[in-house]
Amino acid sequence: MKRRSPSPDDDDDFDDANKPGPAKSRSAKTNDYDDANEHEPAKYRLARMQKQPPPQQEPVWRCAPMVDRPSSLIGVAGGGVDRNTGGARGAALSPQRPKALHVPSDDIRKKDFNEGITGDIRKDFNDGITGKTKPDTAEEEGKERPSNWFVKEGSLKQVPTYYPLEKSSRYVTGTSVGVIASKISDACRVMSVHAEYDLNEDVPGTAYLRTSEHVEIQLQLWQGTPPRHPDCVIVEAQRRRGDAVTFHKYARNLLDAADGAFSTNTYISLEDQEAEYCRKAEEVLAHGKKPMASGTVIENALLALEIAASLLKKDRMDARQLGMESLCLLTDPTRTGVETALIASRVVLTGSAQDESTDDDDYEANEWGIREAILALVQFGRLGDDGAFEQDSYSDNDSDAQGHPDEQRHNEMLHNLALAVLANALDVLENHGRRLCEIGSESPSSVADSFLSESEQMAGKDLMKTLLSKLRSAEAKPHDATLSAKCLGSLCGASRDARRRAKELKAKQIVQTALEVGERTNVKLEKESQKVITTLTKMEDDPEHPPQE
Repeated sequence: MKRRSPSPDDDDDFDDANKPGPAKSRSAKTNDYDDANEHEPAKYRLARMQKQPPPQQEPVWRCAPMVDRPSSLIGVAGGGVDRNTGGARGAALSPQRPKALHVPSDDIRKKDFNEGITGDIRKDFNDGITGKTKPDTAEEEGKERPSNWFVKEGSLKQVPTYYPLEKSSRYVTGTSVGVIASKISDACRVMSVHAEYDLNEDVPGTAYLRTSEHVEIQLQLWQGTPPRHPDCVIVEAQRRRGDAVTFHKYARNLLDAADGAFSTNTYISLEDQEAEYCRKAEEVLAHGKKPMASGTVIENALLALEIAASLLKKDRMDARQLGMESLCLLTDPTRTGVETALIASRVVLTGSAQDESTDDDDYEANEWGIREAILALVQFGRLGDDGAFEQDSYSDNDSDAQGHPDEQRHNEMLHNLALAVLANALDVLENHGRRLCEIGSESPSSVADSFLSESEQMAGKDLMKTLLSKLRSAEAKPHDATLSAKCLGSLCGASRDARRRAKELKAKQIVQTALEVGERTNVKLEKESQKVITTLTKMEDDPEHPPQE
């Protein structure tokens, strides 16, 4: 497309448009200006604009009406409103720079949302930021639980150079180190985690944790450094041993506790809901089980017990650990069902799996040696050669300090697992005793009495003394003490001999000491110790009609 060259007519139009004439209004001038220059060439338009720049529009001043200032807006700047607390006046705009915004004292952002427990999201968030805590129950109102972990303010070390922090870490701001340590300590108590706090000044803010699932965690507190992490405390959780999934469950709760987001009531209610769910699931399975499936369940249970017994007889650490873990599952009704738990518990307590629907020729439980292995681990803390129970190979002078540290750690784990198996079996005897003793004229009391007498004959040691000795060392090994208290409570609830022996050994005073330890450090130990004391108290009040009879 060719560009049209200028013509003389264009010059005439330009001259006519710029001829002087009578004054016109601003709008008329604008319209004439646009009509005359609709087809103006570019070079003429440029020359005209350089000679006659468009006039600038003058500012127009306006006034706001006179209004009274609300009392809630006194002191608020903006909008040209008078900042003095006196009356109102015309808010004329001023070319001066406005003053900084002043937040009123009655602004909603200044409300204290930490007062009371309302369940509001904002309140929970502010509680976590400020670190302000409130008692969870009415019994705790007016008293503050002492902390088990004391860390001096300003004693934490900074994160070393080129030190990669774990992903399981949290940056906590606005809270002192002492408050963070106290919250973590209380969370360990609620979750029944055994904690050892390093009081060495060379490595401050270090805690070594051990859960009931044998998960070892190292918790480290670091001081944040600017410019990346100024004025904060870094909480880092490292997994040393144990299951990774279980570690993350505990680590999440510990980090939430450091940040002020851990709720004691919520954690306890979730555990209670899980127990209630397992109980209802057992009832549903018991009512809906088909009669033809009973033989299959028994056969599978006996086969699983035989495999576990063969693992215990091996000389490898991992095989023995797997065998004990299998027995823990087989004797737990919430994991395998009541039918399987009844058979496995009978094998642990009596050494026999005889039942009306069981063929003794196929499965000879007496040759498995499961009861002997459990008693060896409970009484002496280790197994003999090939997993056999050899009384001559044990002596009272043996100590856990002998041997390799790995072997010592392995024996401690097997000892804890054996206590768990025995506690599960005695719990099944206490709650399902009638179904466990279906043959002959046996009763739960006779089964418990026979187990106590036969265990003393095989091991040469009193089982009640062994369980009470674990309760004496509750401060150092609370998980073993918890399981021992559970075994002691079940035995005292089912056996007259156990109640008589407990009275002779002054078990109530020993359990009371363990209860005090549990109140400070371990909720599970506290609950189990309280159950034992309740059982022993009822026995003293009414010896002719003991509980669980």
